[in-house]
Amino acid sequence: MGRLDGKIALIVGGGADGPPNPGEELSIGNGRATAILCAREGALVMVADRTRQLALETASAIRSEGNQADAVEADVSQEDDCRRAVEESVRRFGALQLLVNNVGIAIGRSLLNTTTDEFNRMYQVNLRSHFLMMKYAVPEIVKGGGGAIVNVSSVAALLSGSGIAYEATKAALLGLSRSVAVRYARDKVRVNTILPGLINFDGAPGNRRPGGARSATNTDGPAGNAMGDCQGRRLPVVRRRVVYHRHPTDRRRRHHRR
Repeated sequence: MGRLDGKIALIVGGGADGPPNPGEELSIGNGRATAILCAREGALVMVADRTRQLALETASAIRSEGNQADAVEADVSQEDDCRRAVEESVRRFGALQLLVNNVGIAIGRSLLNTTTDEFNRMYQVNLRSHFLMMKYAVPEIVKGGGGAIVNVSSVAALLSGSGIAYEATKAALLGLSRSVAVRYARDKVRVNTILPGLINFDGAPGNRRPGGARSATNTDGPAGNAMGDCQGRRLPVVRRRVVYHRHPTDRRRRHHRR
């Protein structure tokens, strides 16, 4: 019995766009690792990514392990694509209980060195997309009897040094998540935000960047220590936290640990 048996999960940003690490057949990032782990826990997974081929690769990896998955192309900076990702999940699997928003970009620098266009772009991808995905997903989750949402922010929400637009949008995501969590708790919808630390990217070997971006990967760092699996594929430990927060008894377990 998996912790997510029979649940329908939509993983937004479920591709991985960097080259695989040496000895691995498939590039593994935060979103792809989340999708694979959720499927192993029994979820039926819809993988959404702005690049259809990357979403298809993740879905194929899940099916190769005997689990169920499908893929949808979605650019979350576009409202129609956000709505369509939810609609396709419900059309394909009949319901929706779980949502992970794992998209983010990092552009711009300090206040005087960040253009208005750069700031607007960061807002559009790092914050507005989460608002839109939840706006369309929450009614379906409520209709299905409740469920869970996990938004991926960053430790940059609390610390400086990552650029003003990145820090501002990641911090704003905490308020957005809290607002939705409080309002929809009565409908049995839980909303959690996780704040990864520095994570190495498949797309930029040896180059550490703020955590929370779509293609963040599996190597070392405060939130990115890797774990192996039976096929030699290494998945980020931080993704375990996503599965943990999406489990129906996560609140009881946290209280028990104190």
